[in-house]
Amino acid sequence: MKVAVAGIGYVGMSNAVLLAQNHKVMAVDISEERVALVNARKSPIVDAELEEFLAHKELNLTATTDAAAAYKDADFVIVATPTNYDAQTNYFDTSSVEQVILKVLEGNDTATIVVKSTIPVGFINRIRDEFDTD
Repeated sequence: MKVAVAGIGYVGMSNAVLLAQNHKVMAVDISEERVALVNARKSPIVDAELEEFLAHKELNLTATTDAAAAYKDADFVIVATPTNYDAQTNYFDTSSVEQVILKVLEGNDTATIVVKSTIPVGFINRIRDEFDTD
């Protein structure tokens, strides 16, 4: 099984490392620095367990900034991008999640998309309608 993980912060890295123990995983991020760290088997975030796994475990994990290439052959795409909450407007900024979903659908309409980002109630139903997909 091939898995792409969009976003290599705490949620994305945890999922990527967990799944890379048994599956081919490609992590995607907009930060070239974070991608380089993952490819050098170093954690882009401070987390003792991630650092240990990256340094010493056998993982089928690579990272890239080329989202289209990562999503192209993926069976699953995990979206773990930031959705900052604005308390004044009472609004989650889901634009990064929506951008990932659009990019996945453009290049791979058979991948199952799993959203791990914090999203408002009703978001998935809205996205299904907006992009005409399950």
